Formats: sequence, C-alpha cells, structure tokens
Amino acid sequence: MSPQVLSRRVVHKDQIVFREGEPGNVMFLVQSGRVQVWRGTADARVEIGVVPAGGIFGEMAIFDGKPRMASASALEETVLVQIQGDHVREALRKADPILTKLIQIVLDSARSLAAQVEEAHAGKGGAPE
Repeated sequence: MSPQVLSRRVVHKDQIVFREGEPGNVMFLVQSGRVQVWRGTADARVEIGVVPAGGIFGEMAIFDGKPRMASASALEETVLVQIQGDHVREALRKADPILTKLIQIVLDSARSLAAQVEEAHAGKGGAPE
C-alpha cells in the first residue's frame, strides 16, 4: 500500500481523536493502547465502547458518508494506524453489491442502537460514574 493510504498517529491519554458530528475521511486501527468511543460532551460522556489494540473504529463514517456518530479519545498513550477513506470506498465500489448492502444495514442498526442507548441514558439522569 502506498504511504498515502496508511499513516501512523500517536495520541496521548485523554487526547481527542475525533468529535461527534465531524466528517469522517479516515478510519483507525489501534496498534497499541486503547480508545474510548463515546457520545455526549466531555463532561457527560455516554460510553459506546472501548477499542483495544487490534481493533478498528471510525469506519462507519467511511462506509456511509454520514458525520461521525460519536467521539473518540485515547484512554492511554495510543498508536493508531490511519486508513484513508478513499481507499476503503474504492474497495467497496469493487465489492459485491449484496455485501455493501449488508454493511449499510449493519451501520444503520449500529447508529440507531447508539442513539437509543444515549436517549435511555439521558432519561436516567446523566453519565455513569
């Protein structure tokens, strides 16, 4: 792969990788460390999940072209491999249409579930401790 497709990024503890609502033009592979994916504000986070080494995140905006559905920040010193969205989208254009439709269905379900979790949590009075 060419240098334009992959690049490395080091993020420090509590550093924001991206924010909810931003456009997504890269996805990430966690080479080392851990990343928290969350919705809400920095003071009132609703955790969606924690991505350990070997995991990926930020892929949803790449696949469906919608803004980031959540924010992400490093839980510790973390090394990320950034994968350019154009490369991923090109591979999807070449993929079987049934596969791309399945990906879209899964992404729509994940976005819907994340919104329901946030709404349910908001009804209980705030962020978990």
